Parts: sequence; structure tokens; C-alpha cells
Amino acid sequence: MFDRSQSQPNDFEVAMEHRKARVRQDYLRESGSCVEGIDILVCRPQLNLRNGIASVDAEKTPNYITEAAIYICVQKDTSSGYATYEPAIFTTSGSIRQDDRAEIAFAGYVLSKHQGAEPLRGKVILADASQVSVRLSDGISRLLPKIKLLEQWLITPPEPPVVVINKHCPYCEFQHACMRVAEKDDSISQLGRISEKELRRLEKKGIFTIKQLSYLYRPRKKNRRGKTSPIVHKYELQALALRTGNIYLQGDAVPIPRTDSEIYLDIESDPDRRFHYLIGILLIEHGVLRRLQFWADHEEDERTIWGEFVTLIGRYPGCPIYHYGRFERSVIEQLGKAYETDAEPILQRLFNINSCIYGRVYLPVRSNGLKDICQFLGFSWTSSNASGLQSIAWRYWYDVSGNQDYRQLLLTYNYEDCENLRFLVEKLRDIATNATRSPEIRFADVEGGSTTERAADIVNRFNALLKSAHGSYEQSKIILKKKPKIARGSQEGKSSKSQVNHTERRVHKVVRVRRGITCPRHPGRALKWKESEATRTIIDLVFTANGIKKVVTKYIGKQGFCTACHSLWNPPAIRRLGTVQDYGHGLQAWLTYHRMALCLPFSKIAQLFEEMFSERINSSQVCSLIEQLSRYYVPTEKLLLKKILASPIIHADETTINILGTSQYVWVITDGSHVVFRHTEGRDAKVMHELLDGYTGVLCSDFYSGYDSVNCAQQKCWAHLIRDLNDDLRKSPFDAELEIFVSAVRDLIVPIFEAIEKYGLKKRNLHKFKKDVDRFYDQQIDNKQYRSSLMNTYQKRFSKYRDKLFVFIERDGVPWNNNMAERALRHIAVQRKISGSFGKYGILRYLLLLGVTQSCRFQKNRCYSFCFLENKTLPFSKAKARLLVGVCINLPD
Repeated sequence: MFDRSQSQPNDFEVAMEHRKARVRQDYLRESGSCVEGIDILVCRPQLNLRNGIASVDAEKTPNYITEAAIYICVQKDTSSGYATYEPAIFTTSGSIRQDDRAEIAFAGYVLSKHQGAEPLRGKVILADASQVSVRLSDGISRLLPKIKLLEQWLITPPEPPVVVINKHCPYCEFQHACMRVAEKDDSISQLGRISEKELRRLEKKGIFTIKQLSYLYRPRKKNRRGKTSPIVHKYELQALALRTGNIYLQGDAVPIPRTDSEIYLDIESDPDRRFHYLIGILLIEHGVLRRLQFWADHEEDERTIWGEFVTLIGRYPGCPIYHYGRFERSVIEQLGKAYETDAEPILQRLFNINSCIYGRVYLPVRSNGLKDICQFLGFSWTSSNASGLQSIAWRYWYDVSGNQDYRQLLLTYNYEDCENLRFLVEKLRDIATNATRSPEIRFADVEGGSTTERAADIVNRFNALLKSAHGSYEQSKIILKKKPKIARGSQEGKSSKSQVNHTERRVHKVVRVRRGITCPRHPGRALKWKESEATRTIIDLVFTANGIKKVVTKYIGKQGFCTACHSLWNPPAIRRLGTVQDYGHGLQAWLTYHRMALCLPFSKIAQLFEEMFSERINSSQVCSLIEQLSRYYVPTEKLLLKKILASPIIHADETTINILGTSQYVWVITDGSHVVFRHTEGRDAKVMHELLDGYTGVLCSDFYSGYDSVNCAQQKCWAHLIRDLNDDLRKSPFDAELEIFVSAVRDLIVPIFEAIEKYGLKKRNLHKFKKDVDRFYDQQIDNKQYRSSLMNTYQKRFSKYRDKLFVFIERDGVPWNNNMAERALRHIAVQRKISGSFGKYGILRYLLLLGVTQSCRFQKNRCYSFCFLENKTLPFSKAKARLLVGVCINLPD
């Protein structure tokens, strides 16, 4: 896109190239070779051996050129007459980096073009002359798709790409040319640290410029439950600030403490050497400003300046230490660990000013860097090109030349960083104090921003008028004129709802029970009969020929007295009724049915119960009664789990669920007839491993990696895979490789599914497709190089799950999808929309009952009949259920 005439190498790039050349010269000098610039070409020249280091004498070609690489002989005599070499490159860092691995891999690939075989290993010479050996086979295989793409570009040059500003631009010689194009196009990539993923998401919406992005911002309503939203940086709000030129506040400003003494800190380092050579401090004590800087000429002096810094900080124990960004904290942690100093008291006093800006204060700048913000606010640096990269170059030239001008540049730059940080702190304090009165500051949470007092009064009056339009206004407003009371006997004074007095319920049935004979606490000791009676009233529901009827049963029996423990005991039948609830099993089953099968909220169930049976009950009682019934079915869940583990095929899946505002997970396993649920706080699949420990059948699941380590045969869900292929094909309609691959998948899988439709899941009819599967992998997966990153992902996915995608053609009855588990989880998805959130403890009882409910559905049994008849095992006796057919025939499953 750009030619060399538009390049502007920055001082940092020049310094690093100079440093790399020095590392190379030092290495060659110590090895005894005088080899200078070495270039390796596509042709196979005769290699000249000089003290074990090879150079190439051949004409250059434009295809493959390696710069500043040498090739070391590892075998002098070969059958072909050529020596065998390995590549070596040089780096300015004290440790190997990702860029170095890519460079040594390319050098190895170029060398393979000359000697006919890939070298096994290569060497990276570090800045301190130490060597790191790198295995090349993996790096070359990862590099090949990119090399093939570049070769095609040499034949057919592609269209110039869209300019995207990223974090590597400051290192590039074309950064100024790219920035001019990005500014002209108003590119969104100018916004600092915006990710490629976010850019693609916006491009799908048709948003390509900062101006377009600025119109996406909408203030969000506050959470009704008072839940605090996480602090995130909103790029659309940053774009709005750039368009309007205003400062926007998101939420409350972070208060910055003001004390008599304040410290502003900035540290300069050489990252390649991990050398922290300058610690700058701006100390303000009772209004007096002091400039303190600790300089290290050599790496041995780093301990000295660290000790001086720790001593100075110790003199001001209550003083906050202001800095910008995370760099200073990480340096203090490293130095404290390196020199065995307790840095925790210093770390606790650090105050990152960036935390007051990120996600809270949006200034009309493209990034939250200290330079961009301070330049907008009118603060500047003496050097126009002052930056962190430039400081590294200055330090390098100082070490090489000893010129004191570079040292002075660094000291000035470090001081101005501290000084401008102090100005920024004062500005943030001013914003927090005068935000409501400044015309340049607006509040992002309020649509339209801050307003004047007159405008605010008008808005408040209009809001008061709007409240009068609410339906509850007439009931909630204050009435000054009293209405005449209505006579007690008048019909108008009667409530439309029937009021039920719980103490005067009509008793439908009285049951006299036998008195107790022996003391429960002292077996064998007879109870002394008493004339006092114990009573207990139970409200229950029973089926009749025409519907469901509420029945109030009163149990009466004589009490007994134990002379040993001096206790008065109720009859055994009354004791078995308990003392907690006044409601029977049928009523609990009715409430549970409406909650589990019909997905009604507790409040609606209570309302329905009152309207149908004239019995008032609150939501908490409904919840308590359902939980009580769930304890009755604990043995049932154990039987369901035992049945599932005995099945040859198990389906498993998971979904999210909201527990008091936090996202947690629900897991399900089913064999198609029995269902069991489990709950975990995280997505760790340990619960599935425990449930399926020792299982020898086939597990059907989706592609979540947590299932992969379950020790049994597995069938992955083709429905999930097909949906992913369809979605990606729609999202990437111009990806030719993906289109060809999806067509190959279609040609493979459609005949298999047609055979399943015709013959069923029978191995004898599906095993013949094994050859087609092998042919598909040979042609599309194995030893195939793709350029598309999406296709590389699918290639890895198909390779990883080769043994788990086609189990259904090798075993009888194994389904190719996981729809059974998804069907079991569908009820939770519905209830999740209705309830929104679940309780921390109620979810366990809910999942137990849901397992029973879903098991009834899968076996086509009526859930209410099962619960009402007090069954504990499935399938239950349908002969007994025929007594309820007059009612159940009209109940939904």
C-alpha cells in the first residue's frame, strides 16, 4: 500500500536495529568469523564454510530473503557433497519472544530450500550473548499458510487492505502514513485498544466511522434491584465525546484524596534488559514542590536507587503515591522480589489515576494514554516526540555514546511526566467538584446531559404531570376531602372477594384416632390415659367425579401421659401428621403441578388457589410446601439416576441459570426416559465426571471440552456442528475455502442421514459409510493447508473429534444428535424467562422435582397423577390412575 518514499523510521526502530547489529558483530567476533551481511536466496548455491559459519555467494532473488541471519554447520560431510546447516538469528531482548520464533522459523524454511531438508533446530542469540535452541518443525508448519498466501500475492497482487490502527503501529515506519489515511476515513480503529473482534462486530452493523459509532450510545436505565454494573469502557461514548467535544461522566466520579503531602511517581525502564534505571518523584509537602530523581548508570546501580526510593517513601508513611497505569505497580513488585524488600506497604499506598478515568470520565481524545489526555487539557512536553518508546531509544544512545544530552532528555521527560500527572489530578478533582455547573461536562446516564436550573425545573414539572397518568395515581394520591362513610349493612360496603376466617373453616370430615399405648421415648412403658384430647386439622385436595374438591379433615384423639418422662403424648396418627404444615399431600401435589408443569410464579399460584378454593396462602408458603414435597421424592431421584447409569446411551448438556444475580450452571443427564439435574456454581465438569464414573456406555454431548475427559465412548452432536457451519457460512459468504469445505461435509453426511431415515440407527446399514469418512478426512482434513483462520479452526475441530463424530455408524441405536438433553433443559429456559432469578437453596429442590416432572413427560405419564397418588417409582400403576381419569383427561402434561 505504501512505498519506501513514505516510510519514516522512528528513533526507536533505528536504535533497536543498531543494537541488534552490535549483538551480531559481537557474536561473530567471538566466533572468529568476519562474515558481514548474509542473504540466503531461493537457488541452491555452493555454501562456503568459514570456521563453522556459512555465508552464501549467489545472486539475490525477490522471493526469499533473510536479513541478519547466519547459518552454522552441524555436519561437514554428507553423501550429497553438501554440508548441513542450522539457522541462527539475533535479538535485542534478554529472552526469546514470539517475533523471534517466527523469524527463526522463516530462516529455517529458507535454508530448507537450499539444502533440500528442513533443519531440526535453530538458535536465537540473545542480547547477553546467551543462546536458546528452538525446535523448528512446529514453527515452520504454522508459517507455511502465510508463506503460501504471500507467494500468491506475488503472482496476483491483492486489493489494498483497509487501514487499521493497532498496538503495533508505534513500532512501524509507516505509522504516519497510515494515521493520515485513518484520520481521513474517520476509522474506528483510531480509538485506543479497540479489539479486532469489536471492529468486526461493528462492521456487521454497518458502522465504519467514529461519527457513525457516536450515534449508537444510549444511556441505560438503572438496575431496579440495585445491582452494581461492572465498570467497562464504552467506545460509543468515547466516540460521542469526540464528536461533541464535551467531557462525559459515567456514574459517580472517583474521589481523589487530598493530603498535606502527595507523591507523584514515574519510572523509566529498558524492557529488553529488564533494567529500571530512573525513578522520578514529584513531592509536594505543605504546598512546597520538590523534584527527586534516582538515576542508575549501570545495572549494578539498580539496587542503590531502589534502596534510596524505599527510604524516601518510608519518611512519608501516610502519603498517597499517585501514578498512571499498571507499569509502576509491576516494577515495584519486581524490584521488591528481586532485592528481598517488603514492598507491600508501598503497594497499598499506590493510587492509579487511570482507574479514575477508565469507564468513568470520557474526554474527547482517541485513547486514555497520559500523553493524549494531557495534550487535550493543554499540558505539554518539551520534546515533541516524547514517549515511552522514545525514552528507550534515548537510553540506548546514551549507553552507546555516553552523551549527557540524552541523559538530560530522559530526566526532563521523567519530570514532565510527574508534573503533568499532577496537573491531571487537579483537573480530575475540579471535574468532580464542578461537574454540575460546567457547560463542557455532561452526564452520560442522563439523556440530554446536564441542564440548567430553569430547564431542570421544567423537566421536574413535566414528570409530575406524567405521574398523574399512571393507573395507580388515583389510589395513591392524598385526598383532602373525606367521603361519607357507607353503612355497614349496605351492599356497596361488601368486598367483592370472599373473606375466609381460617379459625372458622368448615370441617368436612372428623376422624377419631386411637390413643397411644406406649411412650415413644421409653419403649415398653405404658401411657396413662388422659381425658384431654389432641386435635389436628388438615386441608387437602381430593378428586371427585366432577373435578377437584377441598376437604378439611379434623383428627381427634385422647392423649397419654408417661410417668417416666412426665410428658404428654398425642396419638401416633396425629404425631405422624407433624406440626409444621396444615396441608395434605394432594394440595402439595396441586401446587407443585402448577409450578413445575405450568411454570406459574408463586404469587400467581397463591392467587389461583385463593380464587378456586377460598383459601388464602402467601407466596412463601407455596414455596415451602413445594420444598416439603421435594423431600418426599429424594429416593425417587436416586432410582432415576440408577436407571440412567444402567442405560447404554446417556445424553448430557448444561445451561446457565441466574442465582441471585450471579450466573451459575445446571447440568442434565438423561437416557430418554429418566432425567436427573445437578447444579454447580461454575462450568467445571467435575460433577459430570463424578456421576459418570465407571460408566461403560456411550455419552452424547455437545462440543464443550469439559465432557472430553469423561472416560467412556462419546458421540458429539451433529446438530450443533451443522448449526455452527450454517452460521459461519452466512457470516462469511465470500470465504471460498469454507464454502467448499461445507459442501464436502454436506456430501458426506446427507447420504448417512438418508440411510438413517430409511433403515434406522443400525450398524449393519451404516458401517459402509466408514470408507466415505476416511476419504473425507484424507481430502479435506489431513495434510491440508488452509488460509482462512475460520477453516483452520474447523480443521482442528474435525481432527480433534474424529473418533467422537461417527460413533453412531459403528454402534446400534446411538443417536447423531443431543436433542434429548436439550429437550430436558427446555423447561429451565422457559422458567428462566418467567422467574428471571432463582434462590440459592430453592434451586436444589426445584431441580429434584423438575427431574421427576421431566421423567413423567418422557414416559408420557401425567405428572399430577404421579404426584397425587404418592408414587415414588416410575412407571407407576396406570390402573390406579384410572380412578382419576375424569379429571386428568383435561389436565395438560
